[in-house]
Amino acid sequence: MERMPSIFNDVLSPVTPGPSSSNTCGPYRIARLARALLGEPPRRITVRMARRGGYYDTFYSMHSHEAILAALLGQELLRCDLSTMCRQADEAGLCYDFQFVDDLPVRPSELAEMDLAGDRRTIRLTGVSLGGGEIEITRLNGSDILLRGKRRETVCLGPEGARVVPEDAAAGPGQWLARLEPLFPFPQQEGAVPFRTAQEMFAYARDTGRPLWRVAFDYESALTGATEAELRAYARQVLDICRHARQQGLRPDNHFIGVTDARAARYKALREGGKLIDLGAADEACLDAMSIMEFSNAHGTIVCMPTGGASGIVPAAVYRTGDQMGKTETEQENALLVAGLIGAFYYPTHYTGAIGCQAEIGVAVSMASAALCSMMTDDPDTIHCAASLGGQVLMGLLCNPIEGYVQVPCIVRNMAAVPTAVTCANAALAGMDHIVPLDDVVALMLAVGEKIRPCDEAGTYILKKEEA
Repeated sequence: MERMPSIFNDVLSPVTPGPSSSNTCGPYRIARLARALLGEPPRRITVRMARRGGYYDTFYSMHSHEAILAALLGQELLRCDLSTMCRQADEAGLCYDFQFVDDLPVRPSELAEMDLAGDRRTIRLTGVSLGGGEIEITRLNGSDILLRGKRRETVCLGPEGARVVPEDAAAGPGQWLARLEPLFPFPQQEGAVPFRTAQEMFAYARDTGRPLWRVAFDYESALTGATEAELRAYARQVLDICRHARQQGLRPDNHFIGVTDARAARYKALREGGKLIDLGAADEACLDAMSIMEFSNAHGTIVCMPTGGASGIVPAAVYRTGDQMGKTETEQENALLVAGLIGAFYYPTHYTGAIGCQAEIGVAVSMASAALCSMMTDDPDTIHCAASLGGQVLMGLLCNPIEGYVQVPCIVRNMAAVPTAVTCANAALAGMDHIVPLDDVVALMLAVGEKIRPCDEAGTYILKKEEA
């Protein structure tokens, strides 16, 4: 991989209100950078998107518009009520116009042009939400540029262009400087990482005799400069957020707008009353995945692993199955680190539904399979097998949300994915041959994604709810 992803910035990330990492958190991050680049409170914004692109069917159902307004109003994503953003923008005198046009490229599928004006300045930028909360600003005031929000940067802007400059640079006549702060938990640095492919990572684990969770610490520390204590504390925080999401998703008053409504509380009552088919140890984990996804659809705070559409799988597998196996909180954190490490090698997919749900649910199954296996053995070859089998089992899965909501079939896919991950872990522990190395699984997923795309240029298959 040309650019190495961070476990906590890119894989077990972002921490965001649901329902979507790419369509809720991504647009928020782009707009937050846009506000910082403008350098004054915005008074007007026009957002242009491709009519045949990924935003067309999901922009309002996944609350992209409200996330953009929250950022422009200077609000923190985790502390604001998205449902009030249009009203707050009107009250603040912020004029907004969201347009779908025919003269913008379909790919990247979540690309938008933004024109932003304040009292003294105007900027025009092109922003792309790549998937999993990752973003890029690729054009700014007519200049090619690359801003990702992952480190502190200084940008010099003017009516005729923009460029990244040293921190101590001075602005020329008619120009201004924008100081951009990182949008991610751990600012990334240019340090050398101990490996760049899955093959190299598993060899590193064998050669050093280090369990994969320690390998994850080695990797993330090299990439971010964070200490093991800092990373472990963050892992604990991530699991705590997931547990809270699960508890809130079980509330009988949980409700959301869309094509279905919350059913986790009913599922729990039926299971406890012996009125559901017994799935054994998977029962609680399926319920956890369901409740997290339903809380996400109610704008609850979740951790995308690696996306909002797959946010129930890894935590349900790690902490629920871990609890059932009598694993300590530290052992569950270690399993989470293994999941994040495996997910890093899927980074070329950007975890985006634009190449199919295989890059969301499928990747999460691979991550969860490896995490579960790591709670049973430290053998890197067995964990490699589990990760590969998990990636193969849902290869080719389409992204086909009904009406563009992250609900049907997304919620039930999260539920079904947990026992699937358990099956893959058990198969690896039993010695099943995975045949295809993990690096090749990732390459195949990308190739399959390109085969999927020509059928639908945005990469998704938006189905319509049957009319009564």
